[in-house]
Amino acid sequence: LRRENNVGSSGINAEYGYFIQTNLRMATEVINGIEVTDYREDLQLPSSVEELKAFINNATEERNAIQEEIDIHSEVLRRENNVGMDGPLVDDEQYPRSDIDLVAVRSSRQQLIRSTNDMRSVMCKIEAALIKLHQLSPAQNVNSTGAGPIQPPTRPPFLRVHGVLPDSPAAVSGLKDNDQICQLGSLHKDNFTGLGDVAEVVRLSVNKAVALKLIRDGQPKTIALKPRSWAGRGVLGCNVVEL
Repeated sequence: LRRENNVGSSGINAEYGYFIQTNLRMATEVINGIEVTDYREDLQLPSSVEELKAFINNATEERNAIQEEIDIHSEVLRRENNVGMDGPLVDDEQYPRSDIDLVAVRSSRQQLIRSTNDMRSVMCKIEAALIKLHQLSPAQNVNSTGAGPIQPPTRPPFLRVHGVLPDSPAAVSGLKDNDQICQLGSLHKDNFTGLGDVAEVVRLSVNKAVALKLIRDGQPKTIALKPRSWAGRGVLGCNVVEL
């Protein structure tokens, strides 16, 4: 903020042109080379099961729209000689590169930063809503015998773990080969559209524990999976395949 003409925490961002409000929680982290700042207000969730379901459906539609934006601008960066988010925009003599569209690259980079921030926000909303929905559902589904709440059934698996590297984040978290994944964070069979969804959840969860529900040897199990950098490739050290 000092570098941007000392704009402070209540001015207009000099590069991206949006207001930064002082009454918002701000937390910045770098995710796969993209600096993501969370400006979200404290989330107010609906109080009933039906309202929560509608909230989750709307947030999922929002997530899909954001993903389309991310895909569009990522394709622009790939098309421009795969310049990515941090490729140089000048040549060896410090002149603007003539082999790429500089305006398109800068615009797509800015849009990707915004969309990635929006994706992180909507995924947090979905995650929080699913947790609250899980908390409310048992309370509203009491066994008629008075023995206590009926446990909701485990979601059907939609992924299978195919290979876990030793000492990888996946191995340290307790993931094993042939585990069948029922839910990864807010991602499950009903909103899963492809392996790109898994990559997105993992990317947004780097250095953060995410709940992973699975079936192993016919028994349900929940572990905390924490994607992170390690000595090997990627941030998990395992492969998954669709069922």
